[in-house]
Amino acid sequence: MLAKRLLFPAIRQVIWETFEIPDQPDSYTIVAEALCSLVSAGTELAIYTGTHTNFTSAAPTFQTIPFHPGYAFVGRVTAMGDSVAEHYPTLKLGQRVLLMAAHGTAAAVDVRQRPPVILPDAVSDAQGALMRMASIVLTAARVAPLQLGESVAVYGLGIVGHLAAQLFHLNGAHPIIGVDRIPARLEIAEEYGITTLDANDTDTPQAIRRLTNGRGADVVVEATGNPAVVIPALQSVATGGRAVLLGSTRGPVDQLDVYTLIHRNRVRLIGAHEMAQGYDYAQGIRWSRAENSRLLGSLFASGRIRSDALISHTIAPDEALTIHEKLSTRPEEYMGVLIQWT
Repeated sequence: MLAKRLLFPAIRQVIWETFEIPDQPDSYTIVAEALCSLVSAGTELAIYTGTHTNFTSAAPTFQTIPFHPGYAFVGRVTAMGDSVAEHYPTLKLGQRVLLMAAHGTAAAVDVRQRPPVILPDAVSDAQGALMRMASIVLTAARVAPLQLGESVAVYGLGIVGHLAAQLFHLNGAHPIIGVDRIPARLEIAEEYGITTLDANDTDTPQAIRRLTNGRGADVVVEATGNPAVVIPALQSVATGGRAVLLGSTRGPVDQLDVYTLIHRNRVRLIGAHEMAQGYDYAQGIRWSRAENSRLLGSLFASGRIRSDALISHTIAPDEALTIHEKLSTRPEEYMGVLIQWT
């Protein structure tokens, strides 16, 4: 079977690539027909624009160009290798799954390398794609667990920031403060019960201290990936608090006063890359990716994680070639972008 997927052959270029999916999958491979996939405004866009740190790193973590964008793929299983049942005995043909696979009409995935997530019936296709982003965000809540009533400030209210605020709220945070420059994102945050600060005209570290009785936030989450945001985020942390780097910081942080902002203030600076999942966290609690996925599916299905305003645009496949350029030049017009393949 021939399928199509997106390819970045060079910076700021997107084309279709045709590839072949075997009629009989390898032993541990599943094939899924695409239903939808979610565009990442973080990693995907950083590679598309050439701003990802891998372009300048002496030890890049993965190949950037050429690159198949996409890692939040929801599809329906159409074929399975003979040995898939050893790992996933409940997986059946026709089931919907969330896969770490590129934007395209179909995907073939080795389940030993990229475990599928079977989606509950009560989770929509769009929520399934958002579960992929939530699984990234959940790392922050795992590495910085809360006491009931501790305050949290989130810098950046894209999909990642909104989901971070919701998960920390479920974890007992009060108040939840969200910081952004885009009015539409601030409006959605207010609808979700988040206290908002417009970074365009606000000294956000000072405002966060006012909202927390002069302490600063117990946990500050940097969810933009912009190096310029790291310093104000650190300035917002309470003495002895935690700063969580959830966004993948795209470059060095200039003029960082480590002594004042981290050392003297006794701030714990925590990296929250998704690859940390599966390690032991505070209090010796261990959560696997599979357990996290089951939890997130339940939270989306029950409505405890809200997703109604997180997808601003649903596009057809023929618009996929231009969406990354639009996101890079007009970010204020978009929240989440879903490619509808069916």
